[in-house]
Amino acid sequence: MKLKKLVAVSLAAVMALSLAACGKKDDKPADSTTKAAGTEAGKTDESKKEEGGSEAASGETFKLGAFLQLTGNNSVAGIESKNTLEIMIDYINDNGGFNGQKIELVCYDSQGSPEEAVKIASKLVQNDKVDAIVGSVNSSEILAAGKTINDSKTFMMGLGTANTWMAEDWPYVFRATVNNANLATNTVDMIVEAGFKNVSIFNGQDDASLSTADAFEKICGEKGIEVLAREMYDVGDTDYSAQIAKLIKGDPQCVYMTTSGNDIGAFVKQLRQGGYKGILFSKEIMSMRDANIAGNENAIYTAASYPYVIYPNIDACDDAKIKEVLQMYQDVYGEIPTTEVIYRVYDTMMVMWEATKIAGSNDSTAIKDAMPEVSIEGLGGPLTYDDGTREGYHTSKNWIYVGDGKNKDFTTWLAEDYDAYKSATGREY
Repeated sequence: MKLKKLVAVSLAAVMALSLAACGKKDDKPADSTTKAAGTEAGKTDESKKEEGGSEAASGETFKLGAFLQLTGNNSVAGIESKNTLEIMIDYINDNGGFNGQKIELVCYDSQGSPEEAVKIASKLVQNDKVDAIVGSVNSSEILAAGKTINDSKTFMMGLGTANTWMAEDWPYVFRATVNNANLATNTVDMIVEAGFKNVSIFNGQDDASLSTADAFEKICGEKGIEVLAREMYDVGDTDYSAQIAKLIKGDPQCVYMTTSGNDIGAFVKQLRQGGYKGILFSKEIMSMRDANIAGNENAIYTAASYPYVIYPNIDACDDAKIKEVLQMYQDVYGEIPTTEVIYRVYDTMMVMWEATKIAGSNDSTAIKDAMPEVSIEGLGGPLTYDDGTREGYHTSKNWIYVGDGKNKDFTTWLAEDYDAYKSATGREY
């Protein structure tokens, strides 16, 4: 169903652009999807030129490949990413596409498997011959598939947050998401700000969780924070009681967790049941899905450094731009997303669109070469690429979950609510 008029009106005040959004939420994701661009094949306008002198190939299509985890432990994030990609494609196509080309989405289910991601990457560049690729929210998949994509000289933007794959020498690979290693530094600063002297660490062994925990532990050592214990778990584990007993045995002043998928809410719930009432720092902002799994009372006092937060409903959002983006999603799917991947995908597509405008071309190398000139306002702050890191976000914000889907600025919380926290929990730190 076309919602062009409805969404265009809601977006006009903030974005001065109209949106065409169609489709409905699938009960079960397909293994692969091709989203037709709806243009007349072979129709070109050779007389139309961009300012940079490149032709706008209107009438042709820009094939955007994607590999996303649509099934498995973290499938919610993958499905919501695909939903947002489809919305953004309609949005961009209704506003001229990429230099006149309509975008066609070619998406495959990577199943949370690095091996599957490599197969899909090869298929996208060799068989589908896509013009660019958006990678998974699962960093392990990007780390596995990134070389194949980079070696093919196909422009790619990843949705994962691990520091590892962006540390590779892959000049065609960028992102508009955060770097967890940078956030780990911010989190240690939050621990110092709170006056804590020690911490216990719990982490998964997927790429993002493991590499972030390693970075966090190293930074703790550099800033004089003692790590009392560090425990890990394997994919598929559901009982963390043995690790939790070791984590809290030394009565840590705080706990830091780097987990993913449904494991976040499950660990928080079991940690509280194990008797720990203190502040729990996380590599990710508390999502509504995770808060629901953990239980609202258990999720309280979970803190994180992140560019943006997740809202329980649109009315709870006080950021006008984010509110409009959430409205876009709800207009199409009847609900707002439960994770923050909508922000990642929105920022990613807006960065890619801006790069094609600067390049005046849809060639992968031209887009890559234009990226250092990209400077836009993302949903979490400025996105700039002029420092050679291929990273967009260089700043973040510090939050603590205070219940009922609400997060509060961490420094403000320390000033206004820390004494109440100590009274409620019986903890002096």
